[in-house]
Amino acid sequence: MAVSVGNRVLHRAGLSEVARLVLGLIDGGAQWLDWAMTDVQTRYHFRDENALLAAVQSGVHGSPLMLLPRLGLLVSPAKLMTLSAADLRLLARVEMSGEGAASDTALKASLDANGIVTQQALADGVALSFQLGVGTAPVFQAMGLNEQLALLELQRDLATQQDVDPSSSFHKEAASFAAARAQNPFQFVDYFRTCLVYWQVGTSSSTHTDGRADAMVAAMGTLMPLTFVALDGPSVQDLSDPQGVIAAIQNCLMMGRSIGFSRSSLVLQQVITNGGYAGQTGEQAETLVHNFLARAQSLLSASEVAMGQLGQDGATRLFRVETATDRADVELSPTGVITLRSFGATAAGSHAATSTS
Repeated sequence: MAVSVGNRVLHRAGLSEVARLVLGLIDGGAQWLDWAMTDVQTRYHFRDENALLAAVQSGVHGSPLMLLPRLGLLVSPAKLMTLSAADLRLLARVEMSGEGAASDTALKASLDANGIVTQQALADGVALSFQLGVGTAPVFQAMGLNEQLALLELQRDLATQQDVDPSSSFHKEAASFAAARAQNPFQFVDYFRTCLVYWQVGTSSSTHTDGRADAMVAAMGTLMPLTFVALDGPSVQDLSDPQGVIAAIQNCLMMGRSIGFSRSSLVLQQVITNGGYAGQTGEQAETLVHNFLARAQSLLSASEVAMGQLGQDGATRLFRVETATDRADVELSPTGVITLRSFGATAAGSHAATSTS
């Protein structure tokens, strides 16, 4: 036998039911394993079933993501390994039969519960960029799965807000500003969200387009240099070990280091959206940013980090930290870097702050 997982020689029956179901969804996966287990020329060793399935997918297809064409789904085997056997059996049934994929209520509920979206759903995010009048902008010309997911999250956020019309001149103006300055779709989302918030605070409100754009440029000029101190975070080698991520966060804070953000545009968006920025400059702006970041570190130091959900790409993972007044989402990137994705007051914390003021 030429395949071992952990400390045991692998037999097909030795795989867990979940692993067998995921292997069956990898095109050619079961055939590769049959070949590998009988080939006497080579030996394969894998740390665990997750590592086995990731290697089979990448080795056979040259890509870490599986394509399930009938479902219209691009997903990592590692993500599928987090599903229950019942969910995977449902997924396999629809994928193998090709019947009712778009209308299957149980399937949709399963995908939603597990944070998995199909290409049909991702198309809603792409459609939003065209609604906003920037669909052909260069920033959207080379989007991977996570970039499309970022646009879909924005689309869904806007859809939940009452009286929001993405095709309005106000939203198109914000989108045009964001698309002209963003280097990638993530930054577009950051700048777009920032504009929507900042253009509605008292110090920057203006009915004139140039006035709003000038106000945003001025805010960026003030805040951007102050964001650089917040671009830092620890890293881990093993992306499959969530406990290792939690330990890395704790060790980083114990050593006096900070958990920062992944990009300047996100710091800018968070400070304006959740940090109370309303046009301050100079020392006032510096103090505001410093206090915002200090509050985030205080929350991370004093609170338990909850296990997060693995992303559809099988590499990103979100962790939630929350108290009665503050909440943060910490993200593990595909490269193993740990950063803040968001930080701000909870609804109760915002109400308490307003009452105190």
